[in-house]
This record gives sequence, C-alpha cells and structure tokens, in this order.
Amino acid sequence: MEGGLLTLKVGLIPLDERPVNVRYPRMIGAIAGFDVDLPPAEILSHFRQPADCIALADWLRKSAAQWDALIVSISMLAYGGLLPSRITDDPLLTVLERLEVLREIKRLQPQLRLYGFDLITRISKNAASVEEPDHRRESGPLIYRYSQQHDAHRWGDGPPPETADLNQTYLHDVLRRRARNHIVNLATLELLADDVFDLLVISSDDTSEYGFGTREKIWVKEWIDRRGGDERLLMYPGADEVAAALLARAIVVERGMQPRFFIHYAIEADAERIAPFEDGPVSLTVQRQISAVGGRQVDSAVEADLIVAVNPPAPSNQDFFNPAFAETDREYRAAALDDFAAQIERWIADGQQVIVCDVAYPNGSDPVLVQTLRRHIKLTDLTAYGGWNTAGNTIGVALAQGIACLRPVDKETAQQFLVHRFVEDHCYMHHVRPTLEATSPRYDDTTVAAMTAKVERGLKAEMARLPDLRGWRLRNVNLPWQRRFEVDFDLERL
Repeated sequence: MEGGLLTLKVGLIPLDERPVNVRYPRMIGAIAGFDVDLPPAEILSHFRQPADCIALADWLRKSAAQWDALIVSISMLAYGGLLPSRITDDPLLTVLERLEVLREIKRLQPQLRLYGFDLITRISKNAASVEEPDHRRESGPLIYRYSQQHDAHRWGDGPPPETADLNQTYLHDVLRRRARNHIVNLATLELLADDVFDLLVISSDDTSEYGFGTREKIWVKEWIDRRGGDERLLMYPGADEVAAALLARAIVVERGMQPRFFIHYAIEADAERIAPFEDGPVSLTVQRQISAVGGRQVDSAVEADLIVAVNPPAPSNQDFFNPAFAETDREYRAAALDDFAAQIERWIADGQQVIVCDVAYPNGSDPVLVQTLRRHIKLTDLTAYGGWNTAGNTIGVALAQGIACLRPVDKETAQQFLVHRFVEDHCYMHHVRPTLEATSPRYDDTTVAAMTAKVERGLKAEMARLPDLRGWRLRNVNLPWQRRFEVDFDLERL
C-alpha cells in the first residue's frame, strides 16, 4: 500500500494480444495501484491464430477468486480474439457454450465485479485481407459499397444496392459470420439480464452512418428497449480502447469516485464534426467515453477534477499525410490552436490536471498542435495525451489515463505512459510510419529485421527533436503484427 491506497487485482481477458489491449491496461492499472492479471501469452491469440478458448476458461476458473474485478472480451473468450471473430468458422453453438464459464464464475464469486465487452463487427472499405477473410482482396470494396447502399435504401435514402459485380459466394460468407456474431451479441444481453455482468459494453468497430453494422446496432438496442432499457448497457463506436475504459470504470467504482470532467474544444464549432470511423459528432463521442469510465461532465473548469482539452476533427476529415489537406487545415486552425495551448498553459499553472485528446486526424497526432503546445508548456506537464487512432480509441484511453492519475500510486509509470503516448502517437504515427509507407512498400519475413531497425532509428531521431522526451531511452522496438500500423517498445529513464 502507498499513499493509503490498497493495491487491487483485476483480471483481464483482452480483445487481442496487441500492446493497445495488453500493455496500455497494464500500465494504466499500475499508475493507480491496480494489478492487472492477464492470461499466459501462449494461450492468447497470435494475429490470425485463435486463442485456446478451453485454456482461457480454465484460467478464469482457477484465478477468479483472486480478483476484485474481471474485464472480459467476448471476442477473445468466444472466438479466440478479434481477428478470429471475423475469419473463423466455429459453429454458433460452440461459440455460445464458451460463454457459460462466465455464469459459473459469477455464481461461485457473486461479489466479483464483472465487466464484459463485445463488438458490432466492422465492415472495412478497403481491399486488404490482413485482418479479414482472404477473399477481401477481391470483394472488400464491393461488399462495403453494397452494405452502405443496402442500409441507406432501407431507410429510404437511396436506390436499391448494386449487385451486378458482387460475388454472391463471398457476400454470403460475410453475412454468415455476421449473423453468428450478432446472435452472440444478443446472448450477452441475456447474461446482462441474468446479472452475470455488472456492466456490458457493445461497441461498434469502425462504424459509419449506414451499413450492416449500423443496422445490427439498432437491432441490439431494440431488444434492450423492449425490456424497458438497462443503464448497465453502453453502446458507442470503439474497440481497442474499451478494456482501458472499463479498467478506469473499475478504478472509480472501487474507490467510490465519480470524476468530474470539464470539456474545452480548440474550435467550438468543430465539436459537431463527425470524426472518421464514427457515427456522431465528436462531442457525443466525448460524452459516451465519459459515461464508459464512470465520470460526469461539469460546466466549469474550477469544479472539475480533470479538464479534457479536445483538438476536434479537422475539416479535411482525412489523415494528416495529404499535404494539400494539411495546408488547408493549418490555415484554418493555426490561431485557434495557439489560443487553445495558451489556455492549457494557464490551467496547468493553476495546478489543474489537463488531458489533451488530439483527434483532428485519425491514426496519428496533429503536428501543428504538438508544435504549438511545445511553445507554451512542457509536454510532460500534461496529465494525459492521446492522438493515436480513431477518436473513440484516443479519447477512451486518454480519459482512463487521466483517471488513473487522479490518485497515482506509481508516478514513475504515469510519466512513462505519458511519454509513451507522444513517442507512439506523434513520433511514430505522424513521422516514422508515413516515411515507412513511402520508402518501404514491401514488408515480409525477409525484411522484418531491417524494417524494425529503421523504425528504431526513426523513433530515436524524432525523440531527440522533442526536448521534453530526451530523458528516456528506447528499448525492445518491434512491430507486433509484422505490419507498419502499430509499434511496440519499452522506455526507461536515462
């Protein structure tokens, strides 16, 4: 025990084995003095290879008595991970039977707080099959278009969908798996109704205004509404941030808190912009994520425990990498960002804790914001920062980080995680990754070592350009799924 706070234990079955789903919750837990217990790595998923679902159930049975709370990804427990939920052919009954271990645990450990989360399966618009069935290379954009047109037509917002070029075999394969996954989502509602879950999140992975997923989300909500609603069910866009958000929820519940958040937007009008991969304005995304972590919004910074400073979606609605978009956005936003950073400087000087949610662009920081912040503050004086992926991913993790820092037990890990965010979200996602995409289009088993070495050199160079990060050493750089989208590494003090 440090600072009068007990160390509590939380079990976690993650969405998959990537750092965002394993490293982030572990570090956030450590900041707050929560020991996050994960299954052995050898029984978790490994990219497209499913987890050992039987071993996961056995691990739950053997370990549950040690925990104060349990956070469970239904995708991992039922299918063996996020990607297996999209590509495997396990029969529906087999998948449903794997969930029964949760009833068993709750019956034997009724005091255990059990938080579950599942996904409305995404339907990607691109032709890459890395995370999808192999036929995605041929069918991806066409099935995505059909999904959008089919749903819009059902709403009376467009003509019937085009089917002339559509491979019906591939379409039926996609629909078969979606039907299975939808039924599993309905099964989680039954577990909620039977009080197995204390809280259930059904999030939408890479959602949009129209599409198969949008329709399925309505169906799930309809069943809850028919029962008169259930405040223990949360539904919103997201995926990789949910475990961190639920860990934050466990922290506030165990400590009897309800953190107060004051929200400030760099450009108030842009709070109503819809970020890419979302289905509502970013102001709604913020509200949803605050609900997920168990907080509430307040109307003034003075009464807030945490100030959430949001750099909202830019007009381009694209990644920052396109120079034409970037220049247009820069002209539109430069003055507002300077005022935004100056206000953050004043709050920090007043001793308030500030979270920066950098969601101007998906998949990386807004470099104009980072440069502007550097003129006003030391980056490591922030309480939390995020700018790594979708708006929901970014905001959810940043809020969880902030909650852990309200009563930090491990202040060194708090600083380490904050630095980690800037190294990954800014140095890698904005600077190193685009260079790799432009100069190293080929990436396979023969190029892993060379690519990783290039990433390490690039990260060290970018860290050296940020004086606030120079007190940290980079170690153990790797590309977890042997692709350029995400990076993993360790940091240690020099």
